[in-house]
Amino acid sequence: MGKIDQGLSMGTTEAGFSVTRRGFLKGSGGAALALSMSQLGGVVSPAFVRDVFAADQALDYRGMPDLYRQIWNWDKVTWGSHTNVCLPGSCSFHVYVKDGMVWREEQAAKNHASNPNYPDYNPLGCQKGCSFHTNLYGDERIKYPLRRIGERGSGKWERISWDEAVGDIADAIVDGLEEFGPDSFVLDPPHAHLGSVGWAGSHRMNAAIGGVNPDLNVLIGDFYKGISDTIGKMHIGYSADNLFDAELIFTTCTNWSYTMPAVYHFLSEARYNGTELVSIAPDYSPSTIHADYHVPVQTGTDAGFWMALCQVLVDEDLIDRPFIKEQTDLPLLVRADTGKFLREPEVTGAGRQDQLYVYDNKAGAIARAPRGTLAFSGDPALEGSFEVTLHDSSKVTVTPVFERLKKVLAEHTPEKAQAMTGVHPSLVRTLAKKVATKRTAAYIGFSSAKIYHGDLAERSLMLAMALTGNWGKPGTGWNSWAMPADHVEMMMLLEKPVHQGGLEQIRQMEDALAVKLREQDPEISQELIGVELVKQMTAIVGTVPPVFFLYHHAGYKELYDNPAWHDKTLKKSFTEYMDESIEKGWWNKTHLRPAPDKQPRVLMITASNPIRRVRSAAVQYPRHLFPKLKMMFAVEPRMSSSAMFCDIVLPAAWYYEKPDMTISITTNPRMCMIEQAVQPPGECRPEWDIYSAILQKVVAIAAERGLTGYTDVFGQQRRYADLWNRYSMNGYLKTQEDALKEMVAIAEATGTFPKGTTYESFRKAGMIEQASFGMGFMKDVVANEYDPRKPFYSLRWHVDDKKTYPTYTRRAQFYLDHDWYLEAGEALPRWKPQPKIGGDHPFAVTGGHPRHSVHSVHLAQPSLMRLHRAQPVMHINDQVAAKRGIADGELVEVFNDFSDFRITVRTSPTVAPEQVVIYFWEAYQFPEWKVYDRLLIGQPKPLHLAGGYEQLRYYLYNGSPGPSTDRGVRVDIRKIKAA
Repeated sequence: MGKIDQGLSMGTTEAGFSVTRRGFLKGSGGAALALSMSQLGGVVSPAFVRDVFAADQALDYRGMPDLYRQIWNWDKVTWGSHTNVCLPGSCSFHVYVKDGMVWREEQAAKNHASNPNYPDYNPLGCQKGCSFHTNLYGDERIKYPLRRIGERGSGKWERISWDEAVGDIADAIVDGLEEFGPDSFVLDPPHAHLGSVGWAGSHRMNAAIGGVNPDLNVLIGDFYKGISDTIGKMHIGYSADNLFDAELIFTTCTNWSYTMPAVYHFLSEARYNGTELVSIAPDYSPSTIHADYHVPVQTGTDAGFWMALCQVLVDEDLIDRPFIKEQTDLPLLVRADTGKFLREPEVTGAGRQDQLYVYDNKAGAIARAPRGTLAFSGDPALEGSFEVTLHDSSKVTVTPVFERLKKVLAEHTPEKAQAMTGVHPSLVRTLAKKVATKRTAAYIGFSSAKIYHGDLAERSLMLAMALTGNWGKPGTGWNSWAMPADHVEMMMLLEKPVHQGGLEQIRQMEDALAVKLREQDPEISQELIGVELVKQMTAIVGTVPPVFFLYHHAGYKELYDNPAWHDKTLKKSFTEYMDESIEKGWWNKTHLRPAPDKQPRVLMITASNPIRRVRSAAVQYPRHLFPKLKMMFAVEPRMSSSAMFCDIVLPAAWYYEKPDMTISITTNPRMCMIEQAVQPPGECRPEWDIYSAILQKVVAIAAERGLTGYTDVFGQQRRYADLWNRYSMNGYLKTQEDALKEMVAIAEATGTFPKGTTYESFRKAGMIEQASFGMGFMKDVVANEYDPRKPFYSLRWHVDDKKTYPTYTRRAQFYLDHDWYLEAGEALPRWKPQPKIGGDHPFAVTGGHPRHSVHSVHLAQPSLMRLHRAQPVMHINDQVAAKRGIADGELVEVFNDFSDFRITVRTSPTVAPEQVVIYFWEAYQFPEWKVYDRLLIGQPKPLHLAGGYEQLRYYLYNGSPGPSTDRGVRVDIRKIKAA
């Protein structure tokens, strides 16, 4: 098949991006002092360097001891941390300042153990954190507002004033609002790299305008569709010290030694405590070498391994029957004729469609499965076949889901699964017996969502945990992404400050919604009420499933509808599934934004780099999206591949140049203060202040034009004069520090911070331990109380208190009797072969976070570049490379049916023969700027468009097809002919 990509690449004149790396750095405003700083590596002070350069001081090697002592004298020491979303995050640092520059940073190491029986968290930090400050003085820093003067991507800029820059942006925003309404404004989803204040501020600005924000986590594949399909939620987790209580730990789709170095020691300490560690990975990864067992699955075949393990558990009766009967849907009755659950209207002629049945062994008859609690006084049958008389006197045969499951498991014996996965049957049986007898925890990395059938792997893993009763107890669980972020999420939405009753408005909104929902369903749980509230809030802030944006406005239809790149069991094209889902009302106008008949006119980029992170955007965006834009602007601390395409680039302050705070996740339940240690360089400003200035200018320009307002997606009128007031809470939050103080007030008022915490006490302490999961949705999602003096684990309320799950069946649900899932053969979890996305080629791409960088933030940092090859590399099996005549260090071309790029090879016996491993790199580090992401495609799974079924729904970070399925994309490699 010929390539679809006709050479539209950064670095070619056809794409309008012809610029050298030197020009790139020159355009960003890098200074000579920054270069000298990186070369000197923090050994001498900048004042000394200036004196030497000015010939006012000579190098005196006889004074070296004095010089050495002098470098340990500081003008001040402040608190710091980093919000670049490494895991676990919230590592507290001391930041050392001298002569107005950050010179050093080191771990504060004040992270105590939850109690004396568990390891402490110290020192919390890694090489990226300790060297981050050199980024502040890197060549890529942007110091002044820049305006494009050449073609997009040409790297030709002129320096302009802030007033000019903000005026140009505001003019374009108003033009777009007048032409297409708020669908014209798109906020490319910022990452938490932005910091808590900027992250909340960007969403708050978008919400004020009524604009569109494609969902970040769905867009980049940081979500767990299989988990949410099973238990109705995914933001669950455990603290790192919970691993100390586990007797068996599985890591899958992850490489902790690269991605979690600050808490990796908990795995080692658990092993010292007797815990066994299992690594599931195609390659013998840097984390696998420390495991007790390696499960060498072929890329994307994890579901086959887990289903084989489940088959052993069931076949040898190694299962926890009481847990299964109470917590899961496996005892629910399914009709033999339709494959659907037996429902109340079929039995009684009336009632609820979601009232389901079990067969009660005690009563010898069918019984209603409880919906308001998991407690049941009877004994639900797991096995057997029963005849039921329906309300019309007809008879049907029904069986429990467990009976159906056994038939599917029979297709996944360890011997049959070996052909699917490459894993030896003896290893499967060994691990099955261990899971059945040991407290078992798992960690599922975000690579799972980047595999086409990753949802099936997640459902299969959870099935193994359900069969053995391994959740809701100490030492159990399966991922670590519970996030007590009330201070950010409430800040996106509050109309008034806390002291003026802002939180009370949210409570009243939730109470009113609860009354309405309980009228419809008296047995609805508080958690399900929370789901409905978050759905509404998601629409209010303009967050939408990204797949529709890419399909309608960025040219991805041609990719998504390619039949060669889809699961062969699906009966329809992506477009046909999408059209049907919209016709059925599963997706509405608040999801389909910008609407198909409207055009995006302004794209705002802040703490994001879509050219690098959105699969194949390096090809599709310049061709399809960018020509529609009248204004594309970036608010960034440094130049990026995407900023190079912008019309305006605004210089943002970075860590230590503005006050901020971190976000916590359960792995490390702490939040850190980031004090302003130094002044921003040049004319850099905090993001909160920049967004404020843009909205103030929008208000002014609209007034000058005599414009009063426009209609938003809800059909409501928005007044231009109100936009800045909406953003700033009527002028209460004017600055970055104002916003940060309000965030601390929110955290204290909601309970995530200890009662009595103030901005001043937070600054003094530098780090605050999480006190609870707050008043928001997250407390119900994790379903357990948080106690700082104990390890944390999720789902206890379900197991101990019998609270229901937010699913259709109100249980952990493994059988999805949705028509689409039945047709696709995925009603129950199973193994399915990966589609050959990218074409029929011999290698499967895998990858993830590099060892020496968080995402691509640190990849061009000189101090860390000394620790790797300082250029993009692709890891390939050494024997495979030898057979193809490819040498270590050789530049090769990688290609598939869509695109290509060039990269240097690193050979290794640890890589599987059919695998190539590529970690994150910046586009400008590749020849001709042809970044490897360009051929990844990100084919979404059409089945995930399904709706009309409780847990098959979308709200912030949850649900909808992920346009990021790049693990397992097919490629080939060819040698480059000598010129």
